[in-house]
Amino acid sequence: MTSAPELQEGLRAGSIPPVEGSRDYSIDYLRTTLTLMVLAHHSSLAYTTWGHFDREHIFHSTAPIVDTARWVFFDYAENFNDVFFMALMFFVSGLFVYPALQKHGAIRFIRDRFLRLGVPFAFAVTVLIPIAYYASWQLSAHYAGFWEFYERLAMSRFTVGPPWFIWVLLLFDLVLALIVGPFKLDHPLAERVMRSLKTDALSATSAALVLSALVYLPLLFKYGFGTWANLYTSPFSFQISRIGLYALWFLFGFLVGGAGINNGLLSREGRLARNWPLWFGACVVAYNALWFIPKWSVLHNLSPLTKGTVEASLWVASCVMSSLGFLALFRGVTLRPRSWMISLNRSAYAMYLVHYVYITWMQRLLLYRPIPAAMKFLLVFLVATLLSWLTAQCLLQIPTLDRVL
Repeated sequence: MTSAPELQEGLRAGSIPPVEGSRDYSIDYLRTTLTLMVLAHHSSLAYTTWGHFDREHIFHSTAPIVDTARWVFFDYAENFNDVFFMALMFFVSGLFVYPALQKHGAIRFIRDRFLRLGVPFAFAVTVLIPIAYYASWQLSAHYAGFWEFYERLAMSRFTVGPPWFIWVLLLFDLVLALIVGPFKLDHPLAERVMRSLKTDALSATSAALVLSALVYLPLLFKYGFGTWANLYTSPFSFQISRIGLYALWFLFGFLVGGAGINNGLLSREGRLARNWPLWFGACVVAYNALWFIPKWSVLHNLSPLTKGTVEASLWVASCVMSSLGFLALFRGVTLRPRSWMISLNRSAYAMYLVHYVYITWMQRLLLYRPIPAAMKFLLVFLVATLLSWLTAQCLLQIPTLDRVL
């Protein structure tokens, strides 16, 4: 989910130009922030008012652990993350695909993606996710020990959990490499268009809104919001309504990165970065419109289709404006190097891989305890972040894993 190896490679290779003689930390810090938002998102799911737990079929629950302590603010905050941060993570993941293909070629690029994405995905699904979900299995009506649970998972070819982002990213990488590689990475027209967005961020916004609606709304109306499917078999699961949206934003990131992040939409001299307060303000307005307008009583008289169309359109607007708002913020604000943020950035991918184990077991530990939901969330988030970071630091000391993570 956040923390794409392509970005890490771009940072290591110096793809981000220096600013005033020093490193540009904007994408580093954005990547780290998105990783922390993933941890906060999963930490809050146990405490939303709409959460429910199914003891007969734990994978039908809204989260592995659902507490009786609830806070309505988590409905608002969790939904804010959910609307946009996965699309933005795919965008950030796509930024350095073109430089990597240009440097290594399609064959080596594909081999590298299997190492950096395929191997961690296999380990996460077969080892980490069963451990994470065992906290949930202990609360089920069928609890009979870890090995029986693991055998059931293996027989059903495992479940994916948060690592779904990794295999989908790998798929996007492979498709793009096979399409772009044979054409010798030459896309002058696309590069000229991307460079023009430096002074025309409104055109980029309009295009993102229209294209996002075109790829998202038809799938949403056909399959519904929460429907998941497998690509041939488990654990290659994905959310049907959003797969086109994620592919679009990954491609968008690829095109922006192909022109160079300082030469187009993300240029620090461009309209997006220079007017970052307006763009971030638009992000806040768009999300609150999504949250409050569907609750207006006047909309209750509309047909379900019309009301659904209004809400879905607001969802797309919030997704686009939040993504652009965060990009504007991190490209527009001057960010100073901080050792702890640099360490978190280096650890982000490993933290994403292991965090779910710590979150589910912390939520399980706090279950039924007479503690307010806000305090439970804070404990889960802080402990899971610390333990994930410490685990990442240990893993990065191993030379072989250091090259993968």
